Amino acid sequence: MKKIFLALAFVFASVSAFSLDRENWSFSIEPLFGLKYGQLDEFVFYTNTKYSDDKLSELNWDIKPEIYYGLKLHGAWKKFFAETGLKFGVPMRTGIIADSDWQNIVFSGQENSLYKTNYSESDNELDSDFIFGLKVGYEFQVREIFKIKPAVAFDYQNIKFKGKNGTGWYGNGKSGGGYYAYDDVAHQKIHDFSGKEILTYNRISDYLWIGSDFSVDLPKNFSVTTGFFFAPYVYAISYDSHLLTSVDFVDKTPGYFGAFKWNLGATYNINDRHAFSLNASYFYMRVLRGYDYTKASSADTYKKSQGYEGGAGAKYFDLTLSYKFKIL
Repeated sequence: MKKIFLALAFVFASVSAFSLDRENWSFSIEPLFGLKYGQLDEFVFYTNTKYSDDKLSELNWDIKPEIYYGLKLHGAWKKFFAETGLKFGVPMRTGIIADSDWQNIVFSGQENSLYKTNYSESDNELDSDFIFGLKVGYEFQVREIFKIKPAVAFDYQNIKFKGKNGTGWYGNGKSGGGYYAYDDVAHQKIHDFSGKEILTYNRISDYLWIGSDFSVDLPKNFSVTTGFFFAPYVYAISYDSHLLTSVDFVDKTPGYFGAFKWNLGATYNINDRHAFSLNASYFYMRVLRGYDYTKASSADTYKKSQGYEGGAGAKYFDLTLSYKFKIL
């Protein structure tokens, strides 16, 4: 009972304080929907290679496009503001998975054979994409129509794909060691994956952002906003299951100043409470490298791979249409 009483007292005190200072508060909700167009990139690096390029494998997971919906909440007290929101990707086919290998880098004496040895394409399907975001900052009124809004922000993303069907082209082994190129018709094997689930991929990412938004009020109730944010720290962990070979991989790839995002948007204010916004943005994460772990699909624990590193990258455009309703 004491805890309940204290909780009720806290709520009553908060409401009372809010009521006394209501003119300094604002709150709005903003349902939205949009689409992304780009790709996530997955890498394996062979660190013991004798050549300048140690990229052993690259998988490109298409987002072409992804449709999503979500909701934002905006709150402010005087010049301080906070935003939070959720986005949910719609499960759908989003293009292809392109899987490329350069297997000759693991052999010596292959200076003239550092071409692509394996290549496959499969249908890429989005299972889910969940994003949570939080931003806090302060608004500076520089001129009557110009505002600067420096902020810190955090994003969490959990995205899952699966690959089905497709075709693979593989160079045969050469008598002198190594492999032929995947597109050498006289020395290639072709595999058809029709009706089969080939791969699954799950990337969980945390982004800490710093940056600022800038807005200009225009005539006839329009305004324009742009913003630039950099990520001082990024941490991505990726789970990759190769279903045909029953092998699972995990890549842990932290990075500093590894991501950047830019946005440009326009808003039409119908009145003091209602507004429509159209926003375009670009997201880029450079290739982050880190530890690679592997196990058989039937095993319980992963082991750290010796001589290999994992990698993760991403780039996409984002277009969002939203409607904002101001409650306070």
